[in-house]
Amino acid sequence: MTQTEPPPRAWLSPVLVLLASALFGYLILPQLSRHVGSTGKLVGSPAPEFSLPILHGGDPQSRISLKALAGNVVVLDFWASWCKPCVAQARILSQLAPRHASENVLFVGVNTGDNPDRAQAFASAHQLPYPSVFDAGEVADAYGAQSLPTLVVIDPAGNVAGVNAGVLSAGEIEDALRAAGAHPK
Repeated sequence: MTQTEPPPRAWLSPVLVLLASALFGYLILPQLSRHVGSTGKLVGSPAPEFSLPILHGGDPQSRISLKALAGNVVVLDFWASWCKPCVAQARILSQLAPRHASENVLFVGVNTGDNPDRAQAFASAHQLPYPSVFDAGEVADAYGAQSLPTLVVIDPAGNVAGVNAGVLSAGEIEDALRAAGAHPK
């Protein structure tokens, strides 16, 4: 009687990969997708005040404060140069910002968790048609922007009308603007 070697376990690696993928999809992806999470408590509340230095789209010696934007619908786009989904969101916002320029809708990019030089290079390379400011992280924390991109819409009265993490379509952003009181002219 000859002893045979056990068959190779070639099937084990693909099964482990499938199992790991399934766990990733079930446990991790929902955390990365759009969510309101802890930022949901901001909706309907006064938007946290800020004053941040201009990084792109204005005088680099100046600052943008939320108080100065009062009376407008304000869209804050929290982004970073290393964030791939932020590129997609920037393209969509770059198309929408000029369309809403005469409607008292202001778009402001808020770079956070980044190196200022890389952030400035990103904003220039993508030719953002709206100003961007630099945040060391305090403003992102105040708005609960834990994942990037995060879009915050503020109504003309200065209250948070919506908070969404993840890339929003142009239609979703238009709906958020209307809900915040923007009216096409």
